[in-house]
Amino acid sequence: MSPSITIQQLIEATASWVDVAYLGDTAERRFSRIDTLLSASVPRSASDTLWIYLAADRSTISIELDRLILELAQHGAPGVAVVSRRLPQATCLLAERLQLPLMQMNPEAIGPFLATAYRLLTGAESQALHRELELLDRIYTTWHNNFTLRGFLDELAHEGLSVHWPSRSGDAIYPVEWGRGQGSSFGISSPIVSPRIIQVLQLAVGVFLDMEAAEIESTLRHRSEFLLELLVDPNVPSGSVIRAAERFNLDLGRIHTAFIWDLDNFSRYVGRTSEETVLRVKAAVLTHLENASRRVFGHGMVLPHSDEFVLIVESRERLSPDYALAGAREIRHELLPLLNRYGLSGLTGGIGFPYDGPEGLRKSFEEAHEALTVGRARYGFGTVAHFKDLGLERFLYGWLDSPRSRELSNGLLRPIVEDPNREELLETLRVYLAAMGRPAQAAQKLHIHRNTLRYRIERIESLLKVDLHDAATQLVLQLALRAYELHQN
Repeated sequence: MSPSITIQQLIEATASWVDVAYLGDTAERRFSRIDTLLSASVPRSASDTLWIYLAADRSTISIELDRLILELAQHGAPGVAVVSRRLPQATCLLAERLQLPLMQMNPEAIGPFLATAYRLLTGAESQALHRELELLDRIYTTWHNNFTLRGFLDELAHEGLSVHWPSRSGDAIYPVEWGRGQGSSFGISSPIVSPRIIQVLQLAVGVFLDMEAAEIESTLRHRSEFLLELLVDPNVPSGSVIRAAERFNLDLGRIHTAFIWDLDNFSRYVGRTSEETVLRVKAAVLTHLENASRRVFGHGMVLPHSDEFVLIVESRERLSPDYALAGAREIRHELLPLLNRYGLSGLTGGIGFPYDGPEGLRKSFEEAHEALTVGRARYGFGTVAHFKDLGLERFLYGWLDSPRSRELSNGLLRPIVEDPNREELLETLRVYLAAMGRPAQAAQKLHIHRNTLRYRIERIESLLKVDLHDAATQLVLQLALRAYELHQN
């Protein structure tokens, strides 16, 4: 916003040359420019300009002035000064009704009037520039004295500059255009902030966000490397694993249970969110998981693994499956407010059996991963499954998670998937196979008439070119459906 002065300031400084025809309650209106009008045609950009109208002393002045005042009021002009030896009374009354400041000056007064007005505007601009330089100096000093964005913003608030990250309702929003914070934004609620100050704040906020993102990334990478040594890479010597565990205060001589948590639809979230925010989300989830686990189980260490989080619970005794499940559901419930705050849809979990020693921990990790994958295919997103509940499906885990299963489901079920009634046909096929081909039981489960079921079965057989009464066909279709559900999830 350009430096400005009020109508009252101008009138006080030019009282020797100007007569006030109407002022009313409009004395505090501000303007930053002065321009002249040679006709009663007003430019659209009139809201910050005090207009000077050069009128001739002739009989038509009243009509021209009335039209001019109407246009200026419509465009939100702060006021008008008319160069004329007289003003019609009707024109003064119109200005009062429209609440438009109206002044009158003789032609010989225009020089001193303009000189005084420009001196006031120049002084206002000089003062504004001085205040801006002072504020910039305080911003740079505050930037130099702080190591975190929160500390930087808090100190700015003490200096009278309200900058918020994330932005708040009612703030003027400005984007971060640098570093890993690019794509996020901050808000300013302080009035009259110059473009130069905004540019400096954009740079400062971007630098702080990038620095903090780098620190978070370093912490996550350190833990992720430990996870690879501890649970994934079979070629790491046992001595190295034990030494790595000691760095994280993990006693591999005790019993450990692995939990794996996966953020639902996280890849979509990453696609629409800044890198810095994604890292903050991961760090927040990691911290909340650890704190919740320590409250529920008495211990908890979280290691990030791609978009998943591996929770290792250390205990003196083995955690029973029911106790582990109940605790995991409680942890998930505690995390939901955090996930909602960041706009995440939910959390799905898998649990392995408790074991002792490094090899036992790796086995628990593998079981938890199977429980996560198969449990999500069976129960859906936002659920928690224990390895013990997988039943015979756990023997199919390796195949279900392989490209061959995708080829089977895509190739065999494509005619149904491409059918307009695919949801209805897939559900019918699923229930019919679960009922082991018994029409009465399947129809009852689907809440449809047996004739309707018969029609759907015939439609499925026609699309897939199979005989659903054949036992081998039923087995293959069950596997294809399982694989389809897994890959869909």
